[in-house]
Amino acid sequence: MKQISALVKAHPYLTTYLFVYALLQIGLLNHSGLTYAPALFFLFLLPFLLAYWIFSPISFSFAFPQQNFKHLEKYFFIFSLLVIVLHLFWLGKIPFVEAWQATKLSEANLIRKMSSASLPKWLHYASTWTIRALLPTTALFFLVGKNKLGFFLSVALGCFYGLALLQKSLIFWMGFPVIVYLLLNRKWWYGLLSGTLMLVFFIVAIYANNPQLHGGQHDLQVNLKKQNQSQTVSEGMLKRIFIVPGKTLSMWFAHVPKDKPFLYGQDFGLYTKITGRQTKDYNLELYPLFYPDYAAQGIQGSVNTAHFMRAYANFGWWGLPFSAVFLAAFFQFLNIVHRKTHAALAFSLQIFPLLLLSSGSLLTLLFSGGWGLILLLLLARQNTENSYA
Repeated sequence: MKQISALVKAHPYLTTYLFVYALLQIGLLNHSGLTYAPALFFLFLLPFLLAYWIFSPISFSFAFPQQNFKHLEKYFFIFSLLVIVLHLFWLGKIPFVEAWQATKLSEANLIRKMSSASLPKWLHYASTWTIRALLPTTALFFLVGKNKLGFFLSVALGCFYGLALLQKSLIFWMGFPVIVYLLLNRKWWYGLLSGTLMLVFFIVAIYANNPQLHGGQHDLQVNLKKQNQSQTVSEGMLKRIFIVPGKTLSMWFAHVPKDKPFLYGQDFGLYTKITGRQTKDYNLELYPLFYPDYAAQGIQGSVNTAHFMRAYANFGWWGLPFSAVFLAAFFQFLNIVHRKTHAALAFSLQIFPLLLLSSGSLLTLLFSGGWGLILLLLLARQNTENSYA
């Protein structure tokens, strides 16, 4: 047990990712047995572990800023508040209230999608970075600085924003770093309370986005088994965590290149502009193949999958070891940030992006998903407290 604890403390990002990989295997094996799991093990996991071991002794020589910026969290909070007000003002409504009044599931889904789809690009990015990076970072900066009022206001603002937009994942973006930080610092009761509140917000968002749970109609699926409300919500959550990511991964393998050819760079905007080719997004294009019944009803969705599948979709099986080496090098950079900054703070803020590698591209998470901004904010607040309290 001591050896495992020492391994986790020495390699927190590696061990967390291995947990993510293990979760993926549950849905993958459940959906397709051993059809794809062995190839994934030999072409991705083993090269990843080997590259991580090779890169471990390498020391990257670059300097962090020596002077901390003071009161960053106050400016971040003000900026975040302005973005949220501007977003809701632009919409002219609160999607949560509108969806709760909807009588059909299709109406509620459309309301949720339009909460962000109608935004201009600059406001969309400002909104994404605010809820995924600025507000979680602000809350923990306040907590580390023992500013309880600022911490409470930041968490409340983030949860309100996620709930208002009906984006369940945004509630986790806000709450998960706080819970992890509290638990790392052995604030058990505060961590339990925070986890309970996050779960309550999550369930309320589910109920708002599913009118059939409070008297409305499920009009997107004809053959729906009759279940009580609590059973529907709990089974949906468990399936989303343990089955869906691996199942989606399996379906990508099954349809690419059988039904959709390898992309060879066609999902990169810069490459398509240079070559004059049409940009493709398999996250959207594969949805009708995965869920034909929903697509036949006019429903458009996204089938995001594990980070290494973008390389596979472009270059086939050769993309997997390439993705493995890239991830191993990136994790070594994270280890340096972890050692050079406040360790518990760094890990807490990055835990949710790490978990989302099961259903998202690493580059997308870094640049448009807020992970890169989190790293910049951590480096701006350099700290020598490198051990968990």
